[in-house]
Amino acid sequence: MRWKPAVQILLFVLSWMPIGVLIGTTVFNAQYDYPQDFSAWNEHYDGLSEFRSSTEEQGYDVQSIQASMSVVSRFHGNAVLVIMGPVKDFSKDAILTIFTHLSEGGSVLIADDFGTANGSFYLLNNYLLDFIGGRQLEELGVEGFLSYAGGVLLDLDSYDKSPKLPVIHDFQTSGGQSQLVSGVESEGGLHLNWASALSPKCLLGSPVAGFAWTTPRAWCETNISDPNPAPDDNEIAGRLPVAGALDLGPLTGGEGGRLVALSDPSVFDNDMWNRFAGNRRLGRNIIQWLSHGSENVPVLFCESLLAIPWNSPEFFFGQFLSRALWMSTNPWLAPLYPIFTAVGIKKYLPDPKKPEVKSVSEVFMRKGETYFSERMSYYRREGNYARVIKMLYRKLRRDLRKKHMWRSFETEKVWDLMKFKDPKLNREDFFETVERIEEISSNPDLDINENELMRLFFFMRNIHSSLVETQK
Repeated sequence: MRWKPAVQILLFVLSWMPIGVLIGTTVFNAQYDYPQDFSAWNEHYDGLSEFRSSTEEQGYDVQSIQASMSVVSRFHGNAVLVIMGPVKDFSKDAILTIFTHLSEGGSVLIADDFGTANGSFYLLNNYLLDFIGGRQLEELGVEGFLSYAGGVLLDLDSYDKSPKLPVIHDFQTSGGQSQLVSGVESEGGLHLNWASALSPKCLLGSPVAGFAWTTPRAWCETNISDPNPAPDDNEIAGRLPVAGALDLGPLTGGEGGRLVALSDPSVFDNDMWNRFAGNRRLGRNIIQWLSHGSENVPVLFCESLLAIPWNSPEFFFGQFLSRALWMSTNPWLAPLYPIFTAVGIKKYLPDPKKPEVKSVSEVFMRKGETYFSERMSYYRREGNYARVIKMLYRKLRRDLRKKHMWRSFETEKVWDLMKFKDPKLNREDFFETVERIEEISSNPDLDINENELMRLFFFMRNIHSSLVETQK
């Protein structure tokens, strides 16, 4: 096999493998396990299946993003985007999609601690600060729109079993954030698990947007292996924000969506959700606030930024589909996408030129075969032996006239030549056989058996060998 066909076969297999895997798991009713942390379909302790189920029970349509973040643009701001515990870097396209989604009135929930959100939000910070008037905020000491403090949060005055498991009781109960924390404190507060904190210098960590705070005796420990941790001069300490919310609408004159940021993605995992009523109340409040209380707003869980195993159907599906979705949803490339598709499959499309009309013999004739041999094979396969006799007899007459330059075919002339070639021939039998052949030729619909076919065939074959194929 040449290398080009081999490459084409390989590309074909790789292109259809994701679809084949998904179809196979569907046909065989295979139950796939989602092992990645913070997956909305992970039913283990570190998954978000309980949070997802609760959202569905509230009447929301829950969907997942397995490929490209750009599919969010199809909702035109009418959706809640949920990003929990991202481990993959946000691409520039993803950052632009989040910004566009917020600018169109969409809502976003971002929960992270030590993941990729901090390092990936440089562009988003610039875009959003400019969107809401960043120069004035920078003059007030605000550094960025959203960033996370480094280190693990410890709170010495409010914790569960360890200062690394803080319990939040300080909530902002006035202004637009009051709906978010309604009932959380009465149900035991907000429990965290090896969380981080929002940077007090970012907008969402400022008193303007922060709605959940630690006690003053808290800090973010960067040396987590220290058996006796204590705040250092280079570590953030004091009353620290762990959750912030901002409604961009009033800041932009009616345009802009809502954003909630949490410093602990495990706050809504199955383990924390089942154990702490305050966490459940906060999760429901956040979804209701981000959706403006409308159940018609879909909730999109972003799974494409999680640690998806390479051998899972979602990995292959996302890798291949993300390219197509990115091109079809990008505002600059979407108009050109049909052209790219048409050019790519042009070689597989039918030839637009008018088809050439061929004769029946050219269509059905096999390579190296004549029209006569093909028709003979066809009649024999169909059992129409009379037509085989007719064709053989016509060919014999034509070859004899050509060989001996006769103006017309006469049985007497054939007999004279055959008598000379084979003196043992019986005249009566000879003419009787020729008459039978002519009878069949004149009526090709006669029903004859295979034995008679073979007898007449060898009779004509003998004449052809003796009078046509021999040299003069």
